[in-house]
Amino acid sequence: MTSKLGFLGAVTMAGLAISLTLSACGPQTGVEIADAGSAAPGVTSTATGEPTMSATVAPAGPEPLLSPAPSAVPAPQAPAPVEPVVPVEPVAPSLQSFTFPDGHISFSYPAGWSVRTERGPGRDGPPWQPVEAIVSDGTGNDLVRVSSGADGIGCAGGPVHRTVLDKADAPGMRQADGTTPWFGFKVENVGGEDWYSMSLSRPSNFDEGEVNSGCGLLVMENGGAMVGAIFNPPPHLAFPSREAAKAWMGSEQYSQLKALLLSVSYS
Repeated sequence: MTSKLGFLGAVTMAGLAISLTLSACGPQTGVEIADAGSAAPGVTSTATGEPTMSATVAPAGPEPLLSPAPSAVPAPQAPAPVEPVVPVEPVAPSLQSFTFPDGHISFSYPAGWSVRTERGPGRDGPPWQPVEAIVSDGTGNDLVRVSSGADGIGCAGGPVHRTVLDKADAPGMRQADGTTPWFGFKVENVGGEDWYSMSLSRPSNFDEGEVNSGCGLLVMENGGAMVGAIFNPPPHLAFPSREAAKAWMGSEQYSQLKALLLSVSYS
């Protein structure tokens, strides 16, 4: 009896030892990680082929977002003091003045220009003193002619088609009858040619259209006077076209000549 139990116990222990040995030497249980799109796999015993447990390995999530450290904000700066804006006064052009020998007619002209005098048209003798002042620019070009103190002169005109390009009142030259002339820049077409003039003349000489060319003589207390820019020295015309004449009106030279003629005054 005892020997039978001993034999069975030995057999049992021997079987247990064999089982442990096989367990240690056989394949181990494998763990498979499912693809992201497949169902969660189980853990399968390679020894029996039967599922014994299931496990799901979660994919790694995104790193937690960290709030950036606040950047240093510079302290507000005090605004720079604003310097007061001092307006720049326009510099008036430097002018010179000329007065005729009898002291009646005078005018202003730009510094750097010059004036020479000649005997003017008309009779000479008391009380008449016909003198003509010719104004030249810095390069010696004769630009303006002013006659004063003339007697026994006149002028006549013929039919023209007149267009006035610019005009203004010239109150400094009051005539013997109390009327004041106008300054004007005009073009008169005669026989298909344009002739230009810039002068002081009676207001009627600035009527437009089909008119008489008129006369630019001013009747002053000391005799006849004529004031105008020197244009159209024969056989040349002043401008190649009316467009060129209008463009010249925007030039410094035009402004200087206009200012000179408007400055002519009688006392």
